[in-house]
Amino acid sequence: MKRMIFLLLILFIATSLGALELRVQSINPNQVTIVWDVAPSATSYEIFVNNRYQGAVSNRLYTITDLTSHTEYTVLVRAKIGSTRIDEGEGSFTTSGWEGRYQWINETKKNNRGRAVALDYRVEYTRGQYTIWGLYEGLWHKIFPLVEPLQVGIEYEANGTQAHEVAYRLNAHIFNTSAINPKHWKVLEQRISDHEMILRMETRVGALRYTTFSRYYFTLDRWGNPVIEFTTVEEGISNWAVFSSPNPGEEGVFIARAIR
Repeated sequence: MKRMIFLLLILFIATSLGALELRVQSINPNQVTIVWDVAPSATSYEIFVNNRYQGAVSNRLYTITDLTSHTEYTVLVRAKIGSTRIDEGEGSFTTSGWEGRYQWINETKKNNRGRAVALDYRVEYTRGQYTIWGLYEGLWHKIFPLVEPLQVGIEYEANGTQAHEVAYRLNAHIFNTSAINPKHWKVLEQRISDHEMILRMETRVGALRYTTFSRYYFTLDRWGNPVIEFTTVEEGISNWAVFSSPNPGEEGVFIARAIR
């Protein structure tokens, strides 16, 4: 009799697997929160993403982080009593993207002689890659990637008329706090990932050369809204000549928030 009851219990567990229904509570470019129905008597829930173990929780909600935008993932949630699996459910989702409009507003009166009152960005996603456009003098100019891969290391005139030369000049004008205007510039390094864009540039005035490091970083603020964190610094003693965000709480970083 005991053997029969044990076999019936195993049969019940086996036929009930797969009944756990998963739902997406919130979805973002780099993280997703999923929920599911309570499995009676379950003491823990194990989470797997693309067959890789993520962790275990005792409640019915889990946030999956460090994801890539515009990417499909498969999630398996396994309900357990102790070490025994009693139910499970599987589902898939596709993360959203960082594309859209972003804006930084200067909340102070420190605006580099009126140049940095606001920063407007437009992020586009094409063929698996992001581009950033800046709004200057009423027109959109591509500021990242600033040049094509084969153009890295090539020197350009600061007063040139090519699209990337104009974009460089208008963008640099906002952050240059000195009276020195560069004559030539070139991109030394240009790197891009799903959530980070890095640009190292060299500007030249006669025999003087200055190297600038800029970084665009896509992330979520504490309310879960997309933002671009932009920083630019001079790699040397001339860092004082680069304008930083004066807004309280931003610690020199320009935090441009998504606008609808």
